[in-house]
Amino acid sequence: MKIGVKTLLLLLGLALVLVWQLGSVDTDRRWLASLALVAYALVLWRGLRRARSDDTQSAGRQDYWIAYGTETGTARQLAQETRKRLRKAGFSAEVVALNRLASVSPPDKALLMVVSTTGDGDPPKTGIGWDDEGVSAAFAHRPFAVLALGDRSYPRFCAFGLDVTHSMQQAGAQPLFATVQVSQADPRMLDVWYRQLLQEATVSSA
Repeated sequence: MKIGVKTLLLLLGLALVLVWQLGSVDTDRRWLASLALVAYALVLWRGLRRARSDDTQSAGRQDYWIAYGTETGTARQLAQETRKRLRKAGFSAEVVALNRLASVSPPDKALLMVVSTTGDGDPPKTGIGWDDEGVSAAFAHRPFAVLALGDRSYPRFCAFGLDVTHSMQQAGAQPLFATVQVSQADPRMLDVWYRQLLQEATVSSA
């Protein structure tokens, strides 16, 4: 559940009222409890600002959109690292949750998809229903690449990432290179992803 700033302030106000209505608690402890509530609210507020900043969708056009499908946050972190490397190389790039991809315009160069698989081939929480609005068809005229995250101990290793690749190809999109499958965030395979991506980006801009 997403909490807005107004809701956070309302909850803080209600909590403070309850604290000061506790007749069995002395004044010093009420002040300590009030300060603790304010400090906790400040931490939550900073977290909200950081999350909004990470997901801010630039009004301008992007060379690359990096869509992440994550359950625990790993895919999002890798999407952010991919964005960092592309920007360092001189390209514009932004991240967006996979299930919010329909809200952005196609990129100028390519769509990058960093997606994890949960359980035995299931989609992560930000990947559920990602193609319900025909997103794959809307982005089919742009090249794409998929970084699929999973665990080789499961029979359907990287199943969701491979499903995403299949959906994009069925819609007519062309892959920049073969889907990179990574088990437990193996740094060697992640390096393959970064190297191939930057090579393709450099060639396409030449």
